[in-house]
Amino acid sequence: MKFSKQIRNISYVSLVVLFTTFGCKNAKTDTSKEEVEIEEISEEEDKIGGFLPKTSFTDETVDLEDSTVVITDFDVKGFPKKMETYGTLFVMMDGVPDEFVKEVALTFHQMFPQDSLLDLKQQQQVLSTMLQYKSLIPVLKGRYESLGDDFEQSMETLSNDYSICDIIMYKDGTGRQTMEVVEHLLHYVTSIGLHLNLPKEWSFTDADSEVTKVMNKAVELGLYDISGYGDMRDEKEVYQRIIVQEFSYWLISTYWDLQEPYGNLEEEEWNIDNKKKLLEKLPDGYNLVETTVNKFMKSPSMESLEKFRKYN
Repeated sequence: MKFSKQIRNISYVSLVVLFTTFGCKNAKTDTSKEEVEIEEISEEEDKIGGFLPKTSFTDETVDLEDSTVVITDFDVKGFPKKMETYGTLFVMMDGVPDEFVKEVALTFHQMFPQDSLLDLKQQQQVLSTMLQYKSLIPVLKGRYESLGDDFEQSMETLSNDYSICDIIMYKDGTGRQTMEVVEHLLHYVTSIGLHLNLPKEWSFTDADSEVTKVMNKAVELGLYDISGYGDMRDEKEVYQRIIVQEFSYWLISTYWDLQEPYGNLEEEEWNIDNKKKLLEKLPDGYNLVETTVNKFMKSPSMESLEKFRKYN
């Protein structure tokens, strides 16, 4: 779908970045099989990739033994409530039920299970980085296109004070609520936590990072179609982040075997349906997840993911 002309014309770069993820997927151009040219982000840019501050706000760390979910009042117009858990803040619009965000929190927790066989130190580093850079996920009721000027102003306020790379939409009408949650949690984990803690493997600004090289190969092989993002090329730093962020989601969720039960297998952007085919078609991508993410993260349980079907 194309997002509204009103949103396209917003000058505030963080708001443009936020919605471009959704708006460009079907705006096909002829860039699908071009090699992706990743360049270093200019030092003059205020925020890396259009959303991430160059320095952290705090040096706090996340206590992974505390999986408490607390919902309290919030003071930004349009977002009367907030939930904080594992160092990330979720702010909710009116009409988003507490039950839903608690299920989102459980899904987030299950991505970082406290299993002694996993690298718990790396878990803490990733989640603490998200806390230190003030990761905030807006949870919207319905689709963003129907929201007015007040919402845009609130998003600008939030983007000034927090790191926001995407949104979660509650009951957006697509029938894919499960992946709406999984995808956008992964966007935050990869674009903040992995980008900063595992730059050799997961940096979205480094042309030599493993994820960028694997992405280029996927584009060349016709497995990842980036033509839907072609009209973002003028915002180079944003474009770089978005295409790597999206690719990282496809890669990890396919490794977790979530596309067949919960994804849209007719989606033109990604052409690998399951973990077995990922190993066959893009072994370097499989190995990237296997040797990094799989050491400290796991897929949420099917039981928790099934709970989101009732919101479709």
